[in-house]
Amino acid sequence: MLAVAVGLAVAGALFIAIGSAMQERVVVGMRFLGGRGVRWLLRLVRQPRWLLGAAFAGMGVGLHVLALSQGPVSVIQPVGTVGLLFALIVKAVLDRRRPGRSQLVGGAAIVVGLVGLLLALPPGPKGAGLATQAAVLLTAATLVVAGTAVGISWLADSRSVRAAALAFAAGTTFGVGSALVGVVGHRMLTDPSAIADWLTLLVVVLLTTGGLAQQHAYRMRRFALTFAMLEIADPVAAATVGVLVLGEPAPGSAAAAAWMALSATGIVAGVAGIARSYLVHTPGHSDHARVDGDRHLPS
Repeated sequence: MLAVAVGLAVAGALFIAIGSAMQERVVVGMRFLGGRGVRWLLRLVRQPRWLLGAAFAGMGVGLHVLALSQGPVSVIQPVGTVGLLFALIVKAVLDRRRPGRSQLVGGAAIVVGLVGLLLALPPGPKGAGLATQAAVLLTAATLVVAGTAVGISWLADSRSVRAAALAFAAGTTFGVGSALVGVVGHRMLTDPSAIADWLTLLVVVLLTTGGLAQQHAYRMRRFALTFAMLEIADPVAAATVGVLVLGEPAPGSAAAAAWMALSATGIVAGVAGIARSYLVHTPGHSDHARVDGDRHLPS
């Protein structure tokens, strides 16, 4: 069962990577899309290529939801980090160029580090119990964290900082939302009517917030950095909820904890490598240059 769930998660990561790269290309290309929040998103969804990217991402999310219904979120969510390498390759294909060496090395370091975290978390029974009140408090806390990150992005002058902050907001909300999706999906295996629950509404709120932050992060023209931060914040948030809130098993030895620390070091090194790739300025791509309406962040 766990092997099937992992396979579904990998397939989902591929579709999400394709969709994300397609959407980022449209967002960067449509310079005239001003406005803020929902109004800006409504203009964006009129673009056929963006909708095609959304369809690919939607298929990936569907596969990921199936994976979450079959395995613990603390194990399944980190598997999706292979999507970072998929995304870097797809982005290079769409741009008709070779992916940068520092981006590939950084992406590989992040994936290896997150796989290390995955191996440190022992597989166990899926924790599907979560009271509505606890879910509401968890959602509120997540939105506060995401809102703080959006505020930081609004105050920052550097595109890289703004992209990273927005991607962190998106990844955090996606990760917690995925944990709640796993709870709903597991319940639906025995009771399909479980979808008509307050948890479903909370999932919609979290994923909508994350989606807005993600699309605004793409406007910063830092795709590799944005996707890397997403792939870090998402599984870390999901695994944290899985272990601390849903009662999924945590590492039970000092050796496992040390392995997690080593893996985290690899992740930090990978993000640093990707961020460093943007410090070499090219014409029209200054880290402090503004894009049209790039001060209009999600409200």
